Amino acid sequence: MFFLRFLIPPIILLLIVAGLVYGVVRNVIRLCRHKLKIRHAITLAFCLLIIGIITWGFTLGFEAFRRVEVEYASKDLPESFDGYRIVMFSDAHVGNFHGSRAHILRHALHEMNAEKADAIVFCGDIENQSPEELLPFIDDFKGLHAKDGVFSILGNHDYSLYMHNADEKKKQESLARTIATEESFGWKVLRNENTIIHRGEDSVFIVGEENQGGGMFPKYANVEKAMQGIPNTAFTIMLQHDPTAWREHILKKTTAQLTLSGHTHAGQFSVFGWSPASHIYDEVRGAYYTEDGRMLYVSSGLGGVVPFRFNMPGEIVVITLRCKQVTPKD
Repeated sequence: MFFLRFLIPPIILLLIVAGLVYGVVRNVIRLCRHKLKIRHAITLAFCLLIIGIITWGFTLGFEAFRRVEVEYASKDLPESFDGYRIVMFSDAHVGNFHGSRAHILRHALHEMNAEKADAIVFCGDIENQSPEELLPFIDDFKGLHAKDGVFSILGNHDYSLYMHNADEKKKQESLARTIATEESFGWKVLRNENTIIHRGEDSVFIVGEENQGGGMFPKYANVEKAMQGIPNTAFTIMLQHDPTAWREHILKKTTAQLTLSGHTHAGQFSVFGWSPASHIYDEVRGAYYTEDGRMLYVSSGLGGVVPFRFNMPGEIVVITLRCKQVTPKD
């Protein structure tokens, strides 16, 4: 049943498309002399297709959930961190999980805790407009635990930029409440800063940048400040909400081996692997590598500003770090 839940959307779409093609062909043969009727049949079939997609996306599609496993190996990872497990989630947009959808978010949080990970990271956009959206889930978020803690960054929605009829002062007050609320969960909110995790004498760094997006999106990252005090040889995990920052400055100005992002939601829509987000972003969802082995992982997120998903379920990502052995040259 678990796998069927994710197979059903593309199967339904295929059946609808097959029905559409069959209906058109049959009517072309039967009614080739009545073009008006053919046009009506095509219009009807197309409308049914759209209605089916919309109905699924706002109901079972948005409720669907998946766990993604990723393994990342690096020669820079200290041996004592081999097997270190990180649970990543992003783009919760909690305001759309109120009422009858609350169980979807609570199930995802339960699954994260069940991983018993070494660390949990949240890559931004916990709200749609304001921190008041978080109030029904305070205890649920407080219950999220990992051995080394929960680390969080801000996404474009977390700056309260989309509040209606709010001046700059109100937006700043709202931002302060968002940060205070996340900290009340026991999370460490990283704003152009870093933190260190130890295993004996070994260590890795988790860096959290402020949002740095293109176009109209906030540009508050300060990479020099965020990387302050980190040796060039250290294994570094960069948290940045917007994946466009990876090529824009993270690869150029940092030594971060692993970057984790969200923001794209993978368009919350996929048909045969195609997503509308691919026309906007170079990195839409999944793992992307450089020639020297540095990696970006972009999550499709957990929720959405619009409570709709078609063949692109909300997800948590379980990342296992591996120490890559370097073979000595003869």
